[in-house]
Amino acid sequence: MSIQSRQALRLMKFVAEMRRNNYPNASNFAKLLREADIDENISCACSTRTIMRDIETLQNDYHAPIEYDAARRGYFLRDRNWRFTAPILDDNILSMALLGTKLSSDILPEPVKQKVDSAVGKMLTEQSSSFFDQTMIESLLCATGIKATVDPLVFKKVFDGWRLHQTLAFQYHKPDGSVSKRLFEPHIIAFHNGIWYTKGYESRSKEVKCYAIQRILEPSFGGDTFDTDKKLIASTQTNGLFEYPKIDAVQLKCDASVAFYLYEHQKSKKFKIEQQGDGSLIVTLKPSFEHDVIRWVLGESGKIEVLYPQSLRKKIASVGKLIWEKHKK
Repeated sequence: MSIQSRQALRLMKFVAEMRRNNYPNASNFAKLLREADIDENISCACSTRTIMRDIETLQNDYHAPIEYDAARRGYFLRDRNWRFTAPILDDNILSMALLGTKLSSDILPEPVKQKVDSAVGKMLTEQSSSFFDQTMIESLLCATGIKATVDPLVFKKVFDGWRLHQTLAFQYHKPDGSVSKRLFEPHIIAFHNGIWYTKGYESRSKEVKCYAIQRILEPSFGGDTFDTDKKLIASTQTNGLFEYPKIDAVQLKCDASVAFYLYEHQKSKKFKIEQQGDGSLIVTLKPSFEHDVIRWVLGESGKIEVLYPQSLRKKIASVGKLIWEKHKK
C-alpha cells in the first residue's frame, strides 16, 4: 500500500473520530490504528509524530476547523457543518477498505452496507478487483454527515445501476411537488453536503443531469448499458458536483480578527492579500462560486465587507436586510 493511500485512510478515520465526539489525540488515535491493523488488516499503524503531521495536513490542505480541547485532551471540529471530501485514490485495495471501514459504517444504508462489507472482506483476502473496477472507484466521491434519509431499496437500485453500467428508469419527485419520468445513465454517485446524488446523462438527450437520490421513486433497470464517462468524472473532481458559473475579481475587506486564518489559507486558496494600516486586509479572490462567497461573508458575522463586484455587494445587503426583517422583533 502506498504512503499516500495510508495517509488518506488515516485522515478519514481521524475526521470520523472527531465527528463522533471521541476527541482523538495523537496517542489514543495511534492505539486505534494499531487495533485497526489487527481487525481490518489494512496496514495503517504509524507513530504519534506522523499523526501530528496528519493533523497539520487536515488544517492546511483541507482547511479543517480543528481545535484542541485541553480538558478532554483531544481534538474536535469547531464547525460541525464543515465538509470533508475524501481523497480519490488509485489503490484498489485501499479504496475497498475505505468503503468498508468508513462509508459502510457511517453513511451507506442497508442493504448496501452489508454487501459492501462482504465485498471488502473478499477484496482484502483475495486481492481481487471483481467487485469494483478502477473507473467505478474513481467515480465514488464521498464525505460524511447525512442530512436526508434515503430509501435503502432505492439506494441499492441506483448503486447497482452505477456499478453495473445499467440505465435507470424512475420517477423523480421535484421540490415543487411535481413528478416526472426519467431514463438516466448514472455515471457518478456522490455524497455532497449531507445528501446522496447521482450524476450522469439523460439516456436520450445525453444532457448532463444531477439527481438527489432521496427524490428518486420506483427505480428499475432501463434495459440499456453505458460506458462510464471519465471526462465527466474528471470535470466533477475539478469543478465540483454542480458546475455553477464563477465570478471573477471578487474583492473583500476583512477585519483584522480573521487575518490569521486568511494567511493560513492563502497558499492553498491562491488569493491575493494586501494588509492595511489598521490591520484589516483587502483580499482578492480567484474566480469563485457566488454562493460560496455569500456563505463565507455571512458566516463571518459582519467581519467581511464586499468591495467588488457591486452586484455581489447588493446581494449581500439584500440578504442582510432579509435577516434583519426576520429577527428584529
